[in-house]
Amino acid sequence: MRPNLMGPSMDLAVLWTLPTSAWATATSTHAGPAEEDVVVIDEEMEGEPTVETPAEGTPDGGDNIGDILGGDDPVMSDGTPPVAESGKVEKDSEEKQIKAEIGQINVVQRQRMLKKKRFELQPQFGISINDPYVRHYTIGLDVNYWFHNRMAVGLTGTGFIGAKTPRYNNIRFQEGLLLTANKVLWQGSLNFTYNPFYGKIAIFNRALLHWEGSVTVGGGATQTQVLPRYEAIHEPFRTVTGGGHFGLNGRFYTKRVDWLSVNAGFRTWIFADKQEPINRGPDDTPPMGVDDPSLNDAGAAKDAAEFKAAFNVMFYLGVSFYLPPKFEYTTPR
Repeated sequence: MRPNLMGPSMDLAVLWTLPTSAWATATSTHAGPAEEDVVVIDEEMEGEPTVETPAEGTPDGGDNIGDILGGDDPVMSDGTPPVAESGKVEKDSEEKQIKAEIGQINVVQRQRMLKKKRFELQPQFGISINDPYVRHYTIGLDVNYWFHNRMAVGLTGTGFIGAKTPRYNNIRFQEGLLLTANKVLWQGSLNFTYNPFYGKIAIFNRALLHWEGSVTVGGGATQTQVLPRYEAIHEPFRTVTGGGHFGLNGRFYTKRVDWLSVNAGFRTWIFADKQEPINRGPDDTPPMGVDDPSLNDAGAAKDAAEFKAAFNVMFYLGVSFYLPPKFEYTTPR
């Protein structure tokens, strides 16, 4: 027969549970401060603002991507600067952005200088490079009007200071030969300038030098003077003739100056010039003289002279001043 333990078992279970419940009650009574961390107070119901803990990975949270990459300021998803608590964009954010853009060198930039509807005054000086017997130094002035940013019409006036070179005298004394040579006194022309080239040069990766390349063609007048072979007995004569003008020019623009450029280039004048007659000399005594005595007169020698093609190549440096001194960019709507 199975014994019936229902009565004693129930009594032991009751006695076992009594100390456990009493211990739990005592613990909950004396552990007051330890339970304060889990007490939730509904502050929104009391009318106070709720302080929310930033979510992980947000700009204000502990996992700030900007801080990881070097402390950059956080930006919004559309690329705008963060909005302050008042709802307004930081007042200096736009100014900081402008300064940052100015400090960068962009690949595509606006042209440094606009010349359209502006006058250009260009004083210049140069030196001849093609004549080994007569050296010329020049002082000139260009006046151009740019009716388009790439095209201009203008006038060029140049004065020449010419003299024989040491090579001319060396040939005279060493070889016993007298050379026929002329010097140029002045030149003037009406020109058309076309500017097809524009570019930039990086200087030590710190700054950009803007430059332009242009071609000039024109025509005008030139005056020359004969250098007599026998200066002691013959007077020189002068000739005014027409010719053409061709030039290759370069312009370099300085930083933050809208009215100035530095120029350099080559210019060639091609013209027809009269040279001293070959039979103008001292041996004009009859009956054995081989030179024409009538050519002792400068006018008669000029009439007897023949035109021959001549050209004069110059290298020049100049500075251009633009009027009005300011220009503005315009964008078509």
